[in-house]
Amino acid sequence: MLDQTSQWYKLQYPECFVNEELRMMQKTLADFVDKEIMPVRDQIDDDVTHEKIVTPILKKLQVGLGYQKNKIPKDFGGNQQLSMVGDALMQEQMSRADYGISLHSACTDWGLVPAALAYLSPSPTGNAWGKAVFSEFAPKFTGKELAVACMNFSEEDSACDVENPMNEGRTVKVRAELKGNEWVVNGNKLWASNAGIADLNCVVCNMDPSKGIDAFTLVYVPEPWPGVSHGEFEVKCGANADRNTPTYFDNVRVPKEWGIQGPEAWAIFTNTVSAPMSLNAANAVGLLQGAFDVLLEYTEGRVAGGKPISKHLHAAMILGEIASFISVARAAILELAYQYDHMDIYGMWNTESMMAKGHAVHAYITRTVPDLVSRGLELMGSFGLVRENGYEKYYRDAVVLKIVLGGSHLGYFEACKQFYDLDYSSFGPGKLKKPA
Repeated sequence: MLDQTSQWYKLQYPECFVNEELRMMQKTLADFVDKEIMPVRDQIDDDVTHEKIVTPILKKLQVGLGYQKNKIPKDFGGNQQLSMVGDALMQEQMSRADYGISLHSACTDWGLVPAALAYLSPSPTGNAWGKAVFSEFAPKFTGKELAVACMNFSEEDSACDVENPMNEGRTVKVRAELKGNEWVVNGNKLWASNAGIADLNCVVCNMDPSKGIDAFTLVYVPEPWPGVSHGEFEVKCGANADRNTPTYFDNVRVPKEWGIQGPEAWAIFTNTVSAPMSLNAANAVGLLQGAFDVLLEYTEGRVAGGKPISKHLHAAMILGEIASFISVARAAILELAYQYDHMDIYGMWNTESMMAKGHAVHAYITRTVPDLVSRGLELMGSFGLVRENGYEKYYRDAVVLKIVLGGSHLGYFEACKQFYDLDYSSFGPGKLKKPA
């Protein structure tokens, strides 16, 4: 339960970052999580088709609470919820119960962010692209049925290379060709969240990889749509409420108005992949908070050596370390999200310094949380491995945390760029040759 009256809460979520409106939103979602997700969270990974548990929860969350229209501008009937602090608070609460549910919701937002950034920008080209996209697809996301979006950019051969700004889009193998008044898209994508269930994909393409940024392209492709198909859903160790499957584009034709190309498309993309750093870090803290809550309840009720496990100093050290990390990480996330919300002061999200800060916070938190969850398992022993005891799912889901958004290695490399010239592109001596 989220007690917003306690001093601990006020210290964790200071008013300088979290205003009254955001507190109300946070409490609404926390209550939803406690009522709708927590009682069935140990059954989520067994809901293979998502029909019994996952989809009903998503309908209540995305449609009932209106979250699926958060990134739709108000001009098109959306919430235009653009606060990164607000998004971080939401991701933390959802991940406290289930990381996969949180990813699903966040990635619907993510798929709509490029069009939102473009529409709300001062650029006539970007504004026209965003307007065309929302005029066509906003009704789907503002209606009364569940709608799903997908930021579809990962590929089998290049994976996080696509996210590496130093590669300038040269590793993107999905091709977009402009023929008359249509974009023609060909190629394969892999590992995108919400792939295979999305109503709308933002597809990262390149018209000519030898030209890098100048040929970089973003194209929105709806589903079902001629030429779009999928492989089987991936079976993962955790985060199974988040769907991943290969997406195949075979001479897919969409209107010219649904795509944007060149440096402006690249700027939109780099801002889009930088934006979620504080959000997935918040997922990590929410997951760790959920695991910590289970540990507290277990160690206070389990007796060893004549007293509760929580009273043993060895256990108190582990619990204290987890609590301390949650506090420090939460502070870093709120500060980062606040800085994202104030670009007029701290700069655009895709500046070298902002990307370094975002990756530094994200990589450190997401790489540390799985280790702390694993240490917590020591306190529960075999009881922690039993699904109905509520801990092993955090253990499995935590593994996924540190490979999201390019993984911790890409994150630390990006942090290094702030301090010295580190070449971690795919091209150069002993690396791939630049496309001819």
